[in-house]
Amino acid sequence: MPRTTTLTPEFLEESVTIRGATYRLRELSIGDYDELVRKATRSEMNPLSGQSEETTDNALLLKLMVMKCSVEPKLTPESLSGLPMRVVLKLNQTVNRMHYGDEPVDATTKDDEEGASGNA
Repeated sequence: MPRTTTLTPEFLEESVTIRGATYRLRELSIGDYDELVRKATRSEMNPLSGQSEETTDNALLLKLMVMKCSVEPKLTPESLSGLPMRVVLKLNQTVNRMHYGDEPVDATTKDDEEGASGNA
């Protein structure tokens, strides 16, 4: 009988205190992430091939992600641009870890452990 797992709609939330100010951030949905990737992507003509190529501005994508993830205080382009560089760097690191880090494993079953170890 196949095992099924339940997908939970819970989003990761994290608070980070930087220089005495606390920022609350919430993980993006994949739909929100895809929308931000589209906003940070543009088509440019390759002068050698004459073909249109899409490029994603990753610096812009990260700024858009930080603003979209911010819950309290809600960051805007103006408020984000006015923050000190190292504060923004810490926000960037937190958002990167929330979205591109490994998913934490809460518990494994005996079957999961046996499957992970293979034939060893």
